[in-house]
Amino acid sequence: MLAVGDRLQLTPMLLQGLGLIAMGFCAVVMLIINNYAGLLSSIILFSFFSGGTLFLSGPSVEQALKSPEKSAHGLGHCQFWDSIFVFIGPPIAGFLYDVTGSYTAPYLIGGLSLVISGALVIAGDRSVKRRRRLSSSSSFAKERNNTFGSIMAQYMYNARNLTIESSL
Repeated sequence: MLAVGDRLQLTPMLLQGLGLIAMGFCAVVMLIINNYAGLLSSIILFSFFSGGTLFLSGPSVEQALKSPEKSAHGLGHCQFWDSIFVFIGPPIAGFLYDVTGSYTAPYLIGGLSLVISGALVIAGDRSVKRRRRLSSSSSFAKERNNTFGSIMAQYMYNARNLTIESSL
C-alpha cells in the first residue's frame, strides 16, 4: 500500500482515506460471501488495509499540521477518539445483533462508517491542499514536496527531534 502510494505520489491523507474506503467495502463484502476461501481473502485484504491506515496516522497528522508540537497533540487526539470507538463499538454491535438476530446490521453500519470516514479524510486532504495553494507565497510551501516519502521523512525527523528535546 505504501509503495503504491509513493510511486503514484499520493499524500498520506489520501492514501489513508482510500484505505479506509477499501476496509469498508471489505466489511460489507463479507456479508455476501458464502464460502471459506472468499471470506479468508476478504479478511486478509481488510487486514492489509487496516495495517496500512494505522501506520499512516502519524504522517497524515504531520501533513495536516506541519508542526512537531501540534502533530504530537493531533496524533494523541486521533488515538484517543480511535480508542473510544474501539471501546464502544462491540457493545453497539452486540445490541444490534440482539435486536435484529443477525450480523447484517453491524457489518453494514461498520462498513458504511468506514467508507464515510474515508471520504471525510479525502475531503480533509483536499482542504489541506487548497489551504497550501492559497498560502503558497511562502518559500517553505513552494519548496515542500508532499509525496509520501518526503512527509514520512519530515515526520521521522520531527519525532526524533521531539524525543531528543524532551530527554534534555
